[in-house]
This record gives sequence, structure tokens and C-alpha cells, in this order.
Amino acid sequence: MMKTLRILFTILSALCVAAVIPIGSLFGFYWALVVAGGALLFFGLMLACKRAQEAPDEAKKEDEALKKQFDNLKE
Repeated sequence: MMKTLRILFTILSALCVAAVIPIGSLFGFYWALVVAGGALLFFGLMLACKRAQEAPDEAKKEDEALKKQFDNLKE
């Protein structure tokens, strides 16, 4: 689920970045800033999903490392 959201937010962010200049030239500087803000928002959401997806992976790696250390202490 998080991977799908990451891809979706990345695509939406790229579309917003691509639309800044055309929107700015057609509707004005204010609307270009609104679209650029949307790009930053989608970029931030993509990073949040990335962190949420990586958190369980890091916890598993730490558990494995602690288990190896504990096994070494037993010997």
C-alpha cells in the first residue's frame, strides 16, 4: 500500500512541477505558486510514506543484529 502511495505521490509531484510554468503564464504568478506548493505537498507525502515503509525493515535488521550479538555472547 505504501509503495503504491509513494509512486502516486511522486507522479503527482512531477505533474505539478511540469505544470508550474504553463499555469503561471496563463493564470498568473499566484497560481504558479499554488501549483508549486502542491508539488511540495506531494513530495512531502511521498517522503512520509517512504519513512513509514522503511521503519519495519529497519526494525527487522536491528532485531537480527541483536540476535547475532546475543548468540555470540552465549558461546
